[in-house]
Amino acid sequence: METSQTLSGRIRTLREQRGLTQAAAAVEIGISRAHLTKIETGRDAPGRATLMAIAAYFGVTLDWLTEGVGEKLPAKALNTNEAALLAAFRRMPDSEAEAFLRYALIRTDGAKDA
Repeated sequence: METSQTLSGRIRTLREQRGLTQAAAAVEIGISRAHLTKIETGRDAPGRATLMAIAAYFGVTLDWLTEGVGEKLPAKALNTNEAALLAAFRRMPDSEAEAFLRYALIRTDGAKDA
């Protein structure tokens, strides 16, 4: 999908990629089919709540949807363990962080416990 499309084009392409009619997509987004038609043809600009609903339904970022810039997919949220590991890593002095990364990369390459 080209990011150089307009907002209306990106929305239409997302809908078509899912194989949805305008009526089906409108129900899922929570707007009328007529409103979605106007949005997809550029005759109406969606409000903030509608943009957020469209982005959430299609699983894309608002920046990508509205401007065609940045990452298309939102970053995956960290689980509790990942967040704790990241926080601990950020508190490490640089030398410890480098050693930790070397160890972690070795471990992910299939090294066995001694």
